[in-house]
Amino acid sequence: MYYISVIDSIGDHHVLEYKKYEYRTLMELLVDKLFDDIGDCRGRGLCGTCHIRIYSPSSSLLFINDLEKNTLNYQLEYYLNSRLACQITVDEHIHKMNIEIIGRD
Repeated sequence: MYYISVIDSIGDHHVLEYKKYEYRTLMELLVDKLFDDIGDCRGRGLCGTCHIRIYSPSSSLLFINDLEKNTLNYQLEYYLNSRLACQITVDEHIHKMNIEIIGRD
C-alpha cells in the first residue's frame, strides 16, 4: 500500500492510501477519496481545475508536456512546483508525495 499527503482546497490535511495503478491519474484519486470538485475537462489537461503544488517531487514528476505548461501559464497562481493532477500517473513514484490542491483561480 502506498500513500500521499494532501492539503485540500479548503486547507484540511489528509493522508490518502492507494494501490499502484488503482487509479489512472492523481486527479481520479483525489476526486474519489476527497470528493473535491476538480477535473472539469475530465483529465485532458485543459481546464486547470486540478492544479496542484508538489512539495516533495520525484525526478519523474519534473517533466511537463507543452499542453500542461500552456494550461498552467493561464493560472493566476503558477509556481515552479505546479502540476496538473490529471497528468500524473498513480504509481510508486508518487508514494510519500506531499501536495496542495490549488484548483482554478
